[in-house]
Amino acid sequence: MGFFTPAWKSVKLILFVLGMGAWLLAAAEDAFVVRYARLLRQSDAFALTAKIDYRFNPTVIEALEAGVPLTLTVKTRIRRPRWGWWDATVWRRDLDFRVQYYPLAKVYRVVDESSNFHRSFAQLEAALSALGDLQQVILPVAEDWQPGPGCYAEVVAKLNLERLPWALRVLAYFSSSWRLRSSPYRWPLSE
Repeated sequence: MGFFTPAWKSVKLILFVLGMGAWLLAAAEDAFVVRYARLLRQSDAFALTAKIDYRFNPTVIEALEAGVPLTLTVKTRIRRPRWGWWDATVWRRDLDFRVQYYPLAKVYRVVDESSNFHRSFAQLEAALSALGDLQQVILPVAEDWQPGPGCYAEVVAKLNLERLPWALRVLAYFSSSWRLRSSPYRWPLSE
């Protein structure tokens, strides 16, 4: 009986660590929700239409209202399934959007970093709602490129920790409050 006790403690510890990891991932994935996404093929591009709900927790809102700019990244991928291995990414584009609060003007500014187009809002909810409404965003692709059979598209939205100020970035890596992301939203590509 004494022989099995250390092994059983190791199994319990491994199960506990896996459970905590799954709990942290589940907690992080609930922050953003991709409600809808579609890619429409044009001659030399895809047009992305998506609806994303962004919800910030009090820690992130406090930093934003203190003037810290936040970058939200929308990752768009086309993937090909592979048996016995992770799916291969055959095409990808990332869209970065910056949200910043200006306390003197009392406005939230949303900037599309690919086009430098910006809009200002009096309320955070309005800024996040506009940010989550992507309409026909052009994503370049070679004109003769085809994704191939069995491929699917995937969209993920996340708070980009790499774009935080350095001092805050170190704290954000170790705090679950800053791990804001969506679950992957996937759909098959029609031929």
